[in-house]
Amino acid sequence: MTEQNGSISTDSETPQRDKRRSRRGWIIAGTVTSALALAAAAATTEYAHGNGWHHGGRMSAEAFSKHIEDHVKQVLSGVDATPEQEAQVTSILQSAATDLRAMKEQHVAAHEELHAILSAPTIDRARLETVRADQLLLADEASQRIVESVADAAEVLTPEQRTALIARMERRHEWHED
Repeated sequence: MTEQNGSISTDSETPQRDKRRSRRGWIIAGTVTSALALAAAAATTEYAHGNGWHHGGRMSAEAFSKHIEDHVKQVLSGVDATPEQEAQVTSILQSAATDLRAMKEQHVAAHEELHAILSAPTIDRARLETVRADQLLLADEASQRIVESVADAAEVLTPEQRTALIARMERRHEWHED
Protein backbone atom coordinates (compact mmCIF):
# COMPACT_ATOMS: atom_id res chain seq x y z
CA MET A 1 0.00 0.00 0.00
CA THR A 2 1.29 3.49 -0.85
CA GLU A 3 0.16 7.00 -0.02
CA GLN A 4 0.18 9.70 -2.71
CA ASN A 5 -1.27 13.20 -2.33
CA GLY A 6 -3.11 12.22 0.83
CA SER A 7 -4.91 9.25 -0.77
CA ILE A 8 -4.16 5.66 -0.13
CA SER A 9 -3.90 3.25 -3.00
CA THR A 10 -2.85 -0.33 -3.25
CA ASP A 11 0.13 -1.32 -5.33
CA SER A 12 -2.16 -3.64 -7.28
CA GLU A 13 -3.96 -0.67 -8.91
CA THR A 14 -1.00 0.19 -11.13
CA PRO A 15 -0.67 -3.31 -12.64
CA GLN A 16 -4.45 -3.39 -13.21
CA ARG A 17 -4.32 -0.02 -14.96
CA ASP A 18 -1.37 -1.23 -17.04
CA LYS A 19 -3.32 -4.37 -17.95
CA ARG A 20 -6.29 -2.25 -19.09
CA ARG A 21 -4.01 -0.07 -21.21
CA SER A 22 -2.27 -3.11 -22.64
CA ARG A 23 -5.63 -4.76 -23.38
CA ARG A 24 -6.87 -1.57 -25.04
CA GLY A 25 -3.74 -1.49 -27.20
CA TRP A 26 -4.28 -5.10 -28.25
CA ILE A 27 -7.93 -4.38 -29.05
CA ILE A 28 -6.96 -1.41 -31.23
CA ALA A 29 -4.21 -3.42 -32.93
CA GLY A 30 -6.60 -6.30 -33.53
CA THR A 31 -9.24 -4.00 -34.94
CA VAL A 32 -6.74 -2.34 -37.28
CA THR A 33 -5.43 -5.68 -38.42
CA SER A 34 -8.96 -6.93 -39.01
CA ALA A 35 -9.89 -3.86 -41.03
CA LEU A 36 -6.78 -4.09 -43.16
CA ALA A 37 -7.37 -7.82 -43.54
CA LEU A 38 -10.86 -7.24 -44.85
CA ALA A 39 -9.67 -4.60 -47.29
CA ALA A 40 -6.76 -6.71 -48.50
CA ALA A 41 -8.82 -9.87 -48.65
CA ALA A 42 -11.53 -8.19 -50.68
CA ALA A 43 -9.04 -6.72 -53.10
CA THR A 44 -6.89 -9.79 -53.52
CA THR A 45 -9.78 -12.26 -53.63
CA GLU A 46 -11.57 -10.22 -56.26
CA TYR A 47 -8.37 -10.11 -58.28
CA ALA A 48 -7.77 -13.82 -57.82
CA HIS A 49 -11.19 -14.52 -59.30
CA GLY A 50 -10.39 -12.27 -62.24
CA ASN A 51 -13.34 -9.94 -61.75
CA GLY A 52 -13.49 -6.20 -61.95
CA TRP A 53 -15.35 -4.43 -59.16
CA HIS A 54 -17.09 -1.65 -60.94
CA HIS A 55 -17.99 -3.06 -64.30
CA GLY A 56 -18.46 -6.75 -63.62
CA GLY A 57 -15.83 -7.70 -66.21
CA ARG A 58 -12.36 -9.10 -65.97
CA MET A 59 -9.49 -6.77 -65.15
CA SER A 60 -6.03 -7.22 -66.54
CA ALA A 61 -3.14 -7.52 -64.10
CA GLU A 62 -2.09 -3.97 -64.99
CA ALA A 63 -5.59 -2.57 -64.50
CA PHE A 64 -5.95 -4.29 -61.15
CA SER A 65 -2.51 -3.06 -60.07
CA LYS A 66 -3.67 0.49 -60.82
CA HIS A 67 -6.95 -0.22 -58.99
CA ILE A 68 -5.01 -1.25 -55.86
CA GLU A 69 -2.84 1.85 -56.12
CA ASP A 70 -5.88 4.13 -56.39
CA HIS A 71 -7.71 2.39 -53.55
CA VAL A 72 -4.69 2.57 -51.22
CA LYS A 73 -4.29 6.26 -52.01
CA GLN A 74 -7.95 6.89 -51.21
CA VAL A 75 -7.96 4.89 -47.96
CA LEU A 76 -4.67 6.23 -46.64
CA SER A 77 -5.35 9.86 -47.57
CA GLY A 78 -7.64 10.08 -44.54
CA VAL A 79 -4.83 9.13 -42.15
CA ASP A 80 -2.14 11.49 -43.46
CA ALA A 81 0.04 8.73 -44.86
CA THR A 82 3.18 9.85 -46.62
CA PRO A 83 3.72 9.07 -50.30
CA GLU A 84 6.39 6.59 -49.19
CA GLN A 85 3.90 4.77 -46.95
CA GLU A 86 1.33 4.69 -49.75
CA ALA A 87 3.94 3.24 -52.11
CA GLN A 88 4.97 0.57 -49.59
CA VAL A 89 1.38 -0.51 -48.85
CA THR A 90 0.57 -0.52 -52.56
CA SER A 91 3.58 -2.70 -53.29
CA ILE A 92 2.66 -5.13 -50.49
CA LEU A 93 -0.93 -5.52 -51.71
CA GLN A 94 0.08 -5.77 -55.37
CA SER A 95 2.53 -8.53 -54.50
CA ALA A 96 -0.17 -10.39 -52.57
CA ALA A 97 -2.56 -10.04 -55.51
CA THR A 98 0.06 -11.51 -57.84
CA ASP A 99 0.62 -14.47 -55.51
CA LEU A 100 -3.12 -15.04 -55.16
CA ARG A 101 -3.55 -14.91 -58.93
CA ALA A 102 -1.13 -17.85 -59.21
CA MET A 103 -3.13 -19.70 -56.55
CA LYS A 104 -6.30 -18.98 -58.50
CA GLU A 105 -4.77 -20.68 -61.53
CA GLN A 106 -4.09 -23.77 -59.40
CA HIS A 107 -7.72 -23.68 -58.24
CA VAL A 108 -8.97 -23.49 -61.84
CA ALA A 109 -6.82 -26.50 -62.75
CA ALA A 110 -8.28 -28.44 -59.82
CA HIS A 111 -11.79 -27.48 -60.91
CA GLU A 112 -11.07 -28.90 -64.35
CA GLU A 113 -9.70 -32.06 -62.74
CA LEU A 114 -12.91 -32.41 -60.72
CA HIS A 115 -14.90 -32.23 -63.96
CA ALA A 116 -12.74 -35.00 -65.42
CA ILE A 117 -13.15 -37.18 -62.32
CA LEU A 118 -16.90 -36.71 -62.14
CA SER A 119 -17.49 -37.24 -65.86
CA ALA A 120 -15.51 -40.50 -65.99
CA PRO A 121 -17.38 -43.82 -66.34
CA THR A 122 -16.37 -44.67 -62.76
CA ILE A 123 -15.66 -42.22 -59.95
CA ASP A 124 -12.10 -42.35 -58.64
CA ARG A 125 -12.80 -41.57 -54.98
CA ALA A 126 -9.13 -41.56 -53.99
CA ARG A 127 -8.31 -39.00 -56.68
CA LEU A 128 -11.37 -36.97 -55.68
CA GLU A 129 -10.19 -36.94 -52.06
CA THR A 130 -6.70 -35.87 -53.13
CA VAL A 131 -8.11 -32.92 -55.06
CA ARG A 132 -10.28 -31.95 -52.08
CA ALA A 133 -7.35 -32.11 -49.65
CA ASP A 134 -5.13 -30.15 -52.03
CA GLN A 135 -7.78 -27.44 -52.33
CA LEU A 136 -8.01 -27.12 -48.56
CA LEU A 137 -4.24 -26.65 -48.40
CA LEU A 138 -4.43 -24.08 -51.18
CA ALA A 139 -7.17 -22.16 -49.36
CA ASP A 140 -5.10 -22.18 -46.20
CA GLU A 141 -2.06 -20.95 -48.13
CA ALA A 142 -4.12 -18.13 -49.63
CA SER A 143 -5.48 -17.18 -46.20
CA GLN A 144 -1.96 -17.11 -44.76
CA ARG A 145 -0.77 -14.93 -47.65
CA ILE A 146 -3.60 -12.47 -47.05
CA VAL A 147 -2.87 -12.26 -43.32
CA GLU A 148 0.85 -11.80 -44.05
CA SER A 149 0.16 -8.94 -46.43
CA VAL A 150 -2.22 -7.28 -43.98
CA ALA A 151 0.35 -7.48 -41.17
CA ASP A 152 3.06 -6.13 -43.48
CA ALA A 153 0.82 -3.25 -44.59
CA ALA A 154 -0.20 -2.46 -41.00
CA GLU A 155 3.45 -2.27 -39.93
CA VAL A 156 4.07 0.45 -42.51
CA LEU A 157 1.66 2.75 -40.68
CA THR A 158 2.24 4.35 -37.31
CA PRO A 159 0.03 3.32 -34.37
CA GLU A 160 -1.69 6.71 -34.62
CA GLN A 161 -2.41 6.20 -38.32
CA ARG A 162 -3.79 2.72 -37.68
CA THR A 163 -6.04 4.11 -34.94
CA ALA A 164 -7.26 6.87 -37.26
CA LEU A 165 -7.87 4.32 -40.02
CA ILE A 166 -9.97 2.17 -37.70
CA ALA A 167 -11.99 5.18 -36.51
CA ARG A 168 -12.63 6.14 -40.12
CA MET A 169 -13.69 2.61 -41.03
CA GLU A 170 -15.97 2.36 -37.99
CA ARG A 171 -17.70 5.61 -38.99
CA ARG A 172 -18.15 4.26 -42.49
CA HIS A 173 -19.60 0.99 -41.19
CA GLU A 174 -22.01 2.88 -38.94
CA TRP A 175 -23.11 4.98 -41.90
CA HIS A 176 -23.75 1.86 -44.01
CA GLU A 177 -25.68 0.13 -41.21
CA ASP A 178 -28.15 3.01 -40.80
